[in-house]
Amino acid sequence: MKTVLLVEDEATTLRFYQTGLRGLQGWRLLGAENGRKALESMRRESVDVLVTDLQMPILDGFGLIAEVHARYPSVPIIVLTSLPEGLSFDRARELGAFKVLSKPVRLSSLMEEIRGLGEREAEGKVRGLNIGSLLQLMNWELKTSTLTVKCEGRIGVLYVRGGKLVHATCAEFEGLEAAYQILCWPKPEVEFVDTCRVGSSIELPIPEILMNAALLQDTQKMAPEPEKRDPWASGN
Repeated sequence: MKTVLLVEDEATTLRFYQTGLRGLQGWRLLGAENGRKALESMRRESVDVLVTDLQMPILDGFGLIAEVHARYPSVPIIVLTSLPEGLSFDRARELGAFKVLSKPVRLSSLMEEIRGLGEREAEGKVRGLNIGSLLQLMNWELKTSTLTVKCEGRIGVLYVRGGKLVHATCAEFEGLEAAYQILCWPKPEVEFVDTCRVGSSIELPIPEILMNAALLQDTQKMAPEPEKRDPWASGN
């Protein structure tokens, strides 16, 4: 099942979209009232298409487009706006929006756009390969990529520039802590695009990161399982 995230500060309009787009078979609908809430949601949820307004409080659509284009470059963005066509449309496209549509928009047309973008293939996809082996290969080849990693309902992102792991995010974790979380996932699915637009927060070389992750995995395996208590024993 694919996921579309709808970002709109007007509650009535958001409900209208959520109700009208229920005809998207095989799609899950998520909602957020501003750009900041949308980014929080994208840290926890796998999003295939983002649909956003431009004029919103806290973090507007322009700021959201820029952040998503940098952090999640594989996620296509559709803009819905009541602003007149012109500079606002151009700026949204320059920041990374794939499509800009004027409000009011026909829901049937919006559904077609979402389905079409959802069917696009990622630049690259890897399944079942150990993440450490993939990072090692990228290190040797001096690759630059953003890797979206999915495993058992979890999602994380690894950012590689010139063969170096420079940043990572996973739920509430950032940097090295997020990288170690992701590296411990078994048999993940990885999608990647050949770009990296975020700043650097990790200085350790990849071989040292992989060694630390392996030690962490060994420690987790050796940890004793919590003692199981008999619910029928006296005193319980």
